[in-house]
Amino acid sequence: MKSIPKFKTRTAAAEFWETHSFEEFRKDTRKAEIVFVKKPKKTIALRLDPEDILSAEKIAEEKGLSYTALLRMWIRERLSQEHHRAT
Repeated sequence: MKSIPKFKTRTAAAEFWETHSFEEFRKDTRKAEIVFVKKPKKTIALRLDPEDILSAEKIAEEKGLSYTALLRMWIRERLSQEHHRAT
C-alpha cells in the first residue's frame, strides 16, 4: 500500500482525493473514538398563547427545526444580547 502524501494546501489535498481512493491508504490510518457530550438541559414549563406557538411552529418548519429548538435558540440569542449590553 502507498503512504498518504503531505499536502502544502487544502486545494492540493482536495485535488489528490478527487482522483485517489482512500482504500489505497488504509495502512496509514488508525481508529479514532469520537465522543459527543451533550450539556444536560433543565426542563421548565412555559405558558404561551396558542397563536404564539403556531407562529413558532410555522417559522421553525420553514427553517427545518423543531419549534422547541427554535425557541431555545431565540432565548439563547436574546440572553447573549442582554449579557453584552450589561457588560
